[in-house]
Amino acid sequence: MGALVLRREARSEHALTLAERLFYHQIHPIKVFSDVATAVVALDLFWRHLLGPGLVIGCAVPILVSAALIGEVDLERYRSSAMGAYLRRFMPTSVHALRFFGVGLAFYAAWHHVPAGIVGGLALTAVCWANGIARRH
Repeated sequence: MGALVLRREARSEHALTLAERLFYHQIHPIKVFSDVATAVVALDLFWRHLLGPGLVIGCAVPILVSAALIGEVDLERYRSSAMGAYLRRFMPTSVHALRFFGVGLAFYAAWHHVPAGIVGGLALTAVCWANGIARRH
């Protein structure tokens, strides 16, 4: 009996450009879940002044998840989705920067034991994601 070889077919190129893949991977359910879950764990680690583990969980894990999604997942359906249209319309680079600032603020506030800062940073991040909802009404 021969050995079973599991190999994926080689893809010559993705349907989306790298810039599009970087943009649309943000709305993949795995990415959203990993960002939320790792932020919660990292907040606890920063609160307890565990800098190394906090940075690994809060920064390295989301980067690794992003790299896997960008390199391996077909994101075309996310570009074609309603959420993809929402992202194109309401998530310019400035809003992305504010989102990252909000998470960074929450991490910084956790390190310094400032609950209002944590809530404020997470609220800023949520407002950035919901920025188009208020504009539509």
